[in-house]
Amino acid sequence: MKKLSLSIAFVLGFLLLNTTTSQAQDFYIGGNVGNSFINHQLTDISGNDFTFDKNAFAWKLYGGFGSRHLGLEGGYRSLGKVTDNDANHSLESTITGWDVAAKGTLRGGPFFAYGKLGAFFAKYDNTVSGPSTGGVPVSEIENNTKLLWGLGAGVELGKLELRLEWENMDMSSDNHLSMLSVGAAFHFGDQE
Repeated sequence: MKKLSLSIAFVLGFLLLNTTTSQAQDFYIGGNVGNSFINHQLTDISGNDFTFDKNAFAWKLYGGFGSRHLGLEGGYRSLGKVTDNDANHSLESTITGWDVAAKGTLRGGPFFAYGKLGAFFAKYDNTVSGPSTGGVPVSEIENNTKLLWGLGAGVELGKLELRLEWENMDMSSDNHLSMLSVGAAFHFGDQE
């Protein structure tokens, strides 16, 4: 985890330095809505393992800056709340978090495609209730830093950008988190 954090910090620092020395700067803010795909494992206080394999409504707000081809993007997202019942247990998990990523963009006329690589600072709010908890809901908040990567495409309509993107926030052995979304961003500054 420490090597991942240092690698991401190095890449983001390099891109920050590169984009701030470029002639044309672009700043934007936007929002997306879509669907999250959550395959998440949690363990209750008795050591019982439970797995969610669900979809939920997801959203994110973000902003970014950089040149036409390299930049930084960061924001806040909610992957939604998923619930399940398993072996007389009631399970609930809500996943939110901040993210920051380096972004590379290829452009052809008004169309563009991009990829991004960064970190997702996840907050898992998990609740389990049932026989193993004495019928009392037991909540646990877990914070993790995960590798984030994504691909997207879109079209620019003047200062407005419409985009479709897929992002992966966790591919560990017991968690798979991803998000497919559509959204729009408004640009301020140069887009040359």
